[in-house]
Amino acid sequence: MRKISLLMVLALICSVAVISVPSESEAARVFLNIGTTNKTSILYPYYVNMLNIFKKYAPDLKPTIIETGASVDNINRLVQKQIDIGMTVDAPAYEAYNGKGLWEGKPVSNLRSVMTFAVNTVPYVVTEESGITDPMDLTGKPVFPGMRGSGNEAQCEAIFGALGIEPDWFRGSLSDAADAMKDRRVICANKTSSGTQPDATFIELQTFLRLRCLEWTEEQVAKVREKYPYFKTGVQPANSLNAQTKDTITWAAFVGDVALAEIPEETIYQYVKACFEGKEEQAKVYKVAGETDFVKATFDMGIPLHAGTVKYFREIGVDIPDSLLPPEVKK
Repeated sequence: MRKISLLMVLALICSVAVISVPSESEAARVFLNIGTTNKTSILYPYYVNMLNIFKKYAPDLKPTIIETGASVDNINRLVQKQIDIGMTVDAPAYEAYNGKGLWEGKPVSNLRSVMTFAVNTVPYVVTEESGITDPMDLTGKPVFPGMRGSGNEAQCEAIFGALGIEPDWFRGSLSDAADAMKDRRVICANKTSSGTQPDATFIELQTFLRLRCLEWTEEQVAKVREKYPYFKTGVQPANSLNAQTKDTITWAAFVGDVALAEIPEETIYQYVKACFEGKEEQAKVYKVAGETDFVKATFDMGIPLHAGTVKYFREIGVDIPDSLLPPEVKK
């Protein structure tokens, strides 16, 4: 009995050992944590859809989508090694890399641009009943600057600070802000659009309120750019909101992904390749992605490219400016 039992034990150990040895395909898998945004944002389903695109065009990548506070939060999570890739907009990415704004004196010099997939307006939306037509009139008024940890929040505070506007800030999530606008506790809120069209938050609000975008004058824009020359503007078209009667100047954001230089070149190469090859599938969920020139928008993010991005761009024949080549890549 003892001999039989010993043989059975040895056989079991051997079978476990055989089962635990990963196959070649399993060994090639790369697990990634991708920091995105709040689930109420139209960008969140974009990333959920990307899971299918990676499965089709980069099967070795096994990403996990993580809900976060968006741009600023994602950059800080990258630094803390909590995520591998993070969604951001151009202004906080530029500031983090150059040690400005919230990263004053603490540059994230190893931050790299993976790719940019959208160019969106950022309307500062007010209720028609508020009577507010000039951003300067928002001093003392309840304003939602953007959700906690987002690039919108940081940029809004910077713009208002540059112009000397001192509102009564309303802090919270997008859903908190939407409820507050319905209850008339907030009269102004900003949120990144889908291209130039309002995202789900403002679409829902328009069933309760008449909304329009504040117009920023050329003088106001120039004053802000004296301090923040890298802030971009766009045009919010007439009729994009239910009380929007004309085209108005507003702020804009380039939306994309960033990572640290330490992420392997091959990983980012596969990531970018899948994004480019799956562009049509992206557009079905997030229309503006299909309308965006990925290469030009990625260049406009304003920070060095990741080595994996450089590899893919060179593969498809893109001429990359020397200023965007990172030090770890040969020119």
